Amino acid sequence: MVNVMWGRGVSRQLHCAHSSIAIRSAAEGLDAVREQKQLSIMQNMSWNMMGSLTGLVCQYLITVFVVRLSADFDSAGLYSLAMSINGIFSPIAQYGIYTYQTTDVRDENTLGEYVTFILGTNLVSLAFTFVYAALTCRPNALSIVLLYGIYKSCSVVLDILHSYNQKKRRMDINGISMALQGVASIVAFCAAFGITGDLSCALIAMTVGVVAVGVLYDLPATKRLTSISLGITPQKATLLFKACLPIVVANIAYGSIPSIPRQFLSSFQGDAALGIYASVAAPVAIVQAGATYIYNPLISYFAEYYVRRDKSGFVRLLKLTVVGIIGIGAVCVIGVALFAEPVLRLLYGQTVAEHTYLMYPLVVSSLSIGTLSFLNNLFVAMRTSKSMLVTNLVALVVTLGLSVPLIMSFDMNGVTYALIVSCLAGIVYASICIRVRLQGLERDT
Repeated sequence: MVNVMWGRGVSRQLHCAHSSIAIRSAAEGLDAVREQKQLSIMQNMSWNMMGSLTGLVCQYLITVFVVRLSADFDSAGLYSLAMSINGIFSPIAQYGIYTYQTTDVRDENTLGEYVTFILGTNLVSLAFTFVYAALTCRPNALSIVLLYGIYKSCSVVLDILHSYNQKKRRMDINGISMALQGVASIVAFCAAFGITGDLSCALIAMTVGVVAVGVLYDLPATKRLTSISLGITPQKATLLFKACLPIVVANIAYGSIPSIPRQFLSSFQGDAALGIYASVAAPVAIVQAGATYIYNPLISYFAEYYVRRDKSGFVRLLKLTVVGIIGIGAVCVIGVALFAEPVLRLLYGQTVAEHTYLMYPLVVSSLSIGTLSFLNNLFVAMRTSKSMLVTNLVALVVTLGLSVPLIMSFDMNGVTYALIVSCLAGIVYASICIRVRLQGLERDT
C-alpha cells in the first residue's frame, strides 16, 4: 500500500531500510505531502472572496425568493426574525473557536478536539435559542427560529473544518465548500418553498443540502490534510471553555448590536415592517461581507506577527487592511447611488423600492459593523479577550440606550442610526486598546 501511495521514490527507500523505519518514514512523508501545498496570500483571498461572495449572493437571493414566492411580507419578516434571534446566540454555538483555532500557531488542540467541543456548544446554543424564542416570540415564529438555528449549526460545524484549512493556507477548499453550500441552500429552499409554500419545509430542505455538502465534500477534502479523531478530555475542554468564554460573551454582545434594534422594530411596527427593512438591508450586507473578504484570510498572519513580536509587520498589514475596508465601502456607496432603486424594484417590486432612502445610512452601518468585527478578530489574534469583551459591551450599552428613542423618532432608519452610533463607540474604544497593546509590545521588545 505504501508503494502505491508514494511511488517509485519511496519504494526504493522501502527496499533499503528496515520495515519499521520505512513505515515511519512513509508516514512522515505523507504528512509532508499533506502540508506542502500552501497558497499565497492573494490566492487565499481570491478563493475566500469567490466562496464567500457566492454564498452571500445565494443567501441574499433566498430573502428575495421569500418575498417573491409568498403572498405577503409575513414570511420575510419571520425569516428575518429567525436570523436576528439566532444571531444573538450564535456566539455560543461558534464559541469563538474559528478565529481561536486559526490563530492557534502553537497547535494547542487537534482538529478533532475542536470539532468535538463545537458539537457540544451547538447543542447548548440551540437550547438557549429555543427558550428565548418561547419567551419573546409569537407562537407562529417558534418553529421557524428553531429550524433556522439547526441549519446554522450545521454550517458552524463545517466552519471548524474551514478554520483548520485556513490555518494551513488552503482556502481553496473553503471557497469551494462555501460556494457549494450556498448553491445547495438556495436550490433546496426554492424547491421546497415553491412546492409547499411552507417556510418550515424550506428550512429543513436547506439543512439537508448543507449536510450533504459536508459529508460529500468537506470531510474528504479536510481528511486529505489531516486525520480527524473525535473526542476531547475534560481537562482540555475546561481549558478551551475558559480561554474562549470572554470571546463568547463579547460575541453575544456583538451579535445583539444589530439584532436588538430589529426586534424593537418588529415589536413596534410588526413583521411586515421588519420584512421591508430586512429586504432593503440585505443587498447592503455586501459591504460587511466585502470587509470580511479583506481581513479574514489575514487573521492568521496577524497572529504570527504578534507572536514573533513583529510590530512593523503587524502595523503595515493593519494599515493595508483598513484601506481595503474603506475602499470596499466607497465602491458600495457609488453602487447604491447608481443602482439602488432599479435593483430593489427588479428584485422586490415597487413597495420595497419606495424605501430606497433606507440604503444610504445602511451602507455606513454595514461598514461600521464590518470594521468592528475586524477589530474583534484582531483581539483574538492578540489573545486579549478582555479588551474584546469591553469593546462590545460598550457598543451594546449604546444600542440599548438609543434603539427605542431613535426608532420612535426616525422610524425604520432609527434601527440603522442606533447601529452606526453603537459601532462607532466600540471602534473608538477598540482602537485605543490596540494602540496601547502595540506600544507595550514595542517596549517589551
